[in-house]
Amino acid sequence: MTSVGPTSQTQVEYVILCDSAQTTQEGKLYLLGGGWSHILRMVPPQGSSIQAPPTQFAIAVSFMVDWNDANRPIGIRVAIEPQDERPALPSLFEVQAQIRAGRPPQATPGDPLRVLIALPILIQFPQAGSYCVRANMDGAPADKIVRFQVGDAQMMVPPTN
Repeated sequence: MTSVGPTSQTQVEYVILCDSAQTTQEGKLYLLGGGWSHILRMVPPQGSSIQAPPTQFAIAVSFMVDWNDANRPIGIRVAIEPQDERPALPSLFEVQAQIRAGRPPQATPGDPLRVLIALPILIQFPQAGSYCVRANMDGAPADKIVRFQVGDAQMMVPPTN
């Protein structure tokens, strides 16, 4: 990962949990069902041989890149982690990448530049409970953490004859 300047405006601006998210080349972010903090996972009835489907949602993240850090790669990481007191629990989902913000001709010199990402998620949560999304980037003063709860919803299973 690269390092950025000490007086950098580089930061993770926000993380939003949503049902669906999409970005455009024009720098727009489209969200459906955004801003929740509780989601349900489907669980089969006890004793059923049917496997539970994965939980589907999306994570939208806005990264602000300092003007002086434009046109160079900056490492980012977005992870879903159990929100637990036990140390060194592995992430349930993790993506690492590099972003690069260009300076558009209409941008005001010195203003930070925004990079948006939308991550579709299909995950099998091991159990109901507390989880968090943690986003970070090179040069950012702190991680951005969004906490959420996963609850159980009973699957409807057709009766067997």
